[in-house]
Amino acid sequence: MAGPMEDTSSMPGPRSFPSTVWSDVLAAGDPSHPACRAKLEHLMRLYWRPVYAYIRAAGRKSPEEAKDVAQGFFAHLLEKDAFAKMRPERGSFRGFVKRAVKNFLVDGERAQAIRRPAFSIDAKPEELDRLAPEAAGDTPERAYDREWFRSLFAAAIDDLRRQLAREGKIVYFDVFRMYCLDPADSPDASRSTAVSGKSLPDAPTYREIAEKLGIKETDVTNYLSYCRAAAKKILRARVRDYVGSDDEVERELAEAAGE
Repeated sequence: MAGPMEDTSSMPGPRSFPSTVWSDVLAAGDPSHPACRAKLEHLMRLYWRPVYAYIRAAGRKSPEEAKDVAQGFFAHLLEKDAFAKMRPERGSFRGFVKRAVKNFLVDGERAQAIRRPAFSIDAKPEELDRLAPEAAGDTPERAYDREWFRSLFAAAIDDLRRQLAREGKIVYFDVFRMYCLDPADSPDASRSTAVSGKSLPDAPTYREIAEKLGIKETDVTNYLSYCRAAAKKILRARVRDYVGSDDEVERELAEAAGE
C-alpha cells in the first residue's frame, strides 16, 4: 500500500467545474494516469467509513463481514471502471458512491465473489464499533450520510488547524478547540457548536480560556468568531469539490446533515 496521500484540499471560488477533487476522481478512473493508483487509494481512504456504515446498517451482522464487503465494493468499482464514468454534471460524488454501494448489495453473489480487495481497511475494533447503526431504525442511507458528513467535518477542522498554523495564529485554534471541540461528547455536537454561535453546557467560560492561554476575554470572542467563519468557508469549499455547481452546496449540506 502506498504511503499517506498528499493533501488535496483547497478553498475554491465560483467555477463551473471544480478542479481539485473531480480531477482526482477522473485520474483515479484513468489507468494510464501516472497517479491513478495513488488517487484511487486516496478516494477509498476518504470514503470507506460512509460505505462501511451503510453496509452495517443494511443488515450485515458482524464488523468483519461488513469490512470484507466494503473492500469487495471498492474492488468492484475498480473492476467496472466506475470512476472513469463519473462526471460532475451527473450528480454529487457523495450520491454516486451511495447509489453504487446500494446497487452492489442488491447482488449478494457478486459481493461474495470478489476475493482480493483492491483496498484494505485497516481499522481498530473500536473504530468499527463506532460506525455501527446508532439505533434500530437507522437506515443505510442515513448512516452513510451521517458518516460522510462527520468525515467531511473532521477534514475541514484539520484544514483549519493547518491554515491557522501557517498564518501564525495557532492560538486561535487553541481557543476554538477548547470551546467548540474538546467539551463535545459526539462528532455531531462538535459540528453544531463549531459552526454556530451555540455553546455546550460543559464548555469552559471565555474567562477560563483567556486565563489558561494568557489572552484577553475579548480575544477569545474575536478568535472564536474568526474560526467559525473560516470553518464554515472551508466546509463549504470541501462540499463544493464534490458537486457539479455552487447551487448544490447547501442542498448537499442539508441532506447529509439530515435537515
